[in-house]
Amino acid sequence: MKVETREVLRLAWPAVLSYVLNNAYRMNDQFWVQGLGGEAQAALGATFFVAIMNFSVIFLAAGGTLALIARATGARDPQARASTARHALLFAVVIGLVLSVVGTLAAETIVGWLGLRSEVGALGVDYLGALYTVILPLAVVPALDHIFIGWGDTKTPMRLLCLAVGLNYFLNPILIYGAEAAVAVPSAPLAGVSASIAEALGIEGLGIRGAAYATGGSRLISVSIGLAILRYRRGVNLVGSLRPKLARLRSIASISVPMSVSIATYAGVYWAVLAIVLSRLDPAVTAGLGLGFTVFEGAAYPCYLGVSIATASLVGRNLGAGDPEGAWGVIRSARSIGRVLGLSMALAFWFVAPLLAPLFTEDQGVLRETIVYCSVLAFSQYWVSVETINEKVLLGAGYTRPIMLISMTGNLLRIPLAFALAVSMDHGAAGVWWAINLTTYFKAGMCWWTVQRGRWA
Repeated sequence: MKVETREVLRLAWPAVLSYVLNNAYRMNDQFWVQGLGGEAQAALGATFFVAIMNFSVIFLAAGGTLALIARATGARDPQARASTARHALLFAVVIGLVLSVVGTLAAETIVGWLGLRSEVGALGVDYLGALYTVILPLAVVPALDHIFIGWGDTKTPMRLLCLAVGLNYFLNPILIYGAEAAVAVPSAPLAGVSASIAEALGIEGLGIRGAAYATGGSRLISVSIGLAILRYRRGVNLVGSLRPKLARLRSIASISVPMSVSIATYAGVYWAVLAIVLSRLDPAVTAGLGLGFTVFEGAAYPCYLGVSIATASLVGRNLGAGDPEGAWGVIRSARSIGRVLGLSMALAFWFVAPLLAPLFTEDQGVLRETIVYCSVLAFSQYWVSVETINEKVLLGAGYTRPIMLISMTGNLLRIPLAFALAVSMDHGAAGVWWAINLTTYFKAGMCWWTVQRGRWA
């Protein structure tokens, strides 16, 4: 095995596990709210794309952080690394406070933009309103993780996430159902224990709002521990000068903005597809999208992302050390790993998803739509891996503007394609999913070509 391949895998496996665990939040929520009915699952599935939009704003403090921390590490410049870490965390806190205020006030409006109506819409407002009140620790997490990853440490974020997901699993039933947890989801492991704890503490269930509060509470604990590790084990002074340097903030933002815009476009396109296309179809389609995206893509994409983030860290460190040829060696190894992952996930979507989907819903309509989603998306998994790895090469190099142009073009094409295939040509939900496949092929090819040109080096 090549040295570069070993190094990518060494950094990748904790990152993969971290991103799988990160998505376990959504899996936890989808699993536990099933006791509230199909409307709750549909609301949670639709609001996932609001969470992605939130992330596009939060990523302003995180994207540039990885590239700059990695370069400072490669250049052996601890002062620049510490300064970047402090400014990234400050940036994240400011973003979190702004999102908390604006999101709480705008929750009902956002749900209206998604085209959610009646009971599904009411549940969406409840969930988002609660989520925005506890969003501050969620806003700090990506910046904190990218500080460690840029440093070459993917294990600390993984361990913190293990703790947070474990806490979330126990808090969800307590805060959603209270003492009724074991009755609401009788098949859930440890539901009886959670119900007993809630009864002993006199906690009443908060419904879907409890899922949001469980997420915020568990993240608050893990972030606090992560900051303590950064301060006392890594020796980073988290306060530093009381006056932040605008030049440092601009350096972070200049790298992050193109990526943030592309993420926002991705989320906005799904909002539009939900409002313009999926709202015309059976509500089971939206619930199937939520389950398919959260559970199955939520297991596949973290694998691509873990390899990609490890690649970004190594590319940045090689460039910081003045070794572009070393960066190319990393890229070749990462692409080989990505090909294996993409083909494996394609087979899993086709053969394994129909066996696992019944664990997450008893509604036959939702189950059918989930299987349709996974069967169609199986044909794009290889290309998602190609897109993700090459995109993160550009992130690690700090060369992010092409990502914005490629992503915006490909994602915006999804709206007319989805309408044409699903509504005009009457292919229904499958037409929407094929629109996603076709645009994924375009984005993957363009990202690969941009890396091959080599201007990032």
